[in-house]
Amino acid sequence: MNNNPIIKVKPTQFTKILEIVNYFLIVTFWVITSLAYKHLPDEIPTYYNGLGEVDAYGDKSTIFFLPLIATVLFVIVSITAKKPHIFNYTVVITSENAEAQYKNAMRLMQLVNLFMLLIFIFIDYKTIQIALNKADGLGIWFLPLIGIVIIFIIAYNVIQSQKKTI
Repeated sequence: MNNNPIIKVKPTQFTKILEIVNYFLIVTFWVITSLAYKHLPDEIPTYYNGLGEVDAYGDKSTIFFLPLIATVLFVIVSITAKKPHIFNYTVVITSENAEAQYKNAMRLMQLVNLFMLLIFIFIDYKTIQIALNKADGLGIWFLPLIGIVIIFIIAYNVIQSQKKTI
């Protein structure tokens, strides 16, 4: 258990915009998946290997697993983002730097939500395209690109956290 001060932090304008975009994306995700469902064949891709190639097929109703999982993760991350005092930080949190650190952490969580939603939406889109014979896989670049972006997001947040230390 940490001893971080518990304070009420007003999110920045950028964090609020990210949150609105994330809500829009989750709703759009469900709408697009629901609209695509009736056009899908009975079997669709359900699993991809590390190279982005289809490894398994299943019933078309499995297309709803992606938005369902994304929604659950979205809710968890959104709730957690509003409690930045529970996070672990790379710096010691004091009453002087708590607000800046918490705002940084809240932004990070909204960026994580955004990136996660974009990944799920992309996989859903490609699954629909593959099922309709308009594509053949996620692409060999998919997994490495995700890793690079995750490293960038984390590195940026750590650098911002170090700058906000008092």
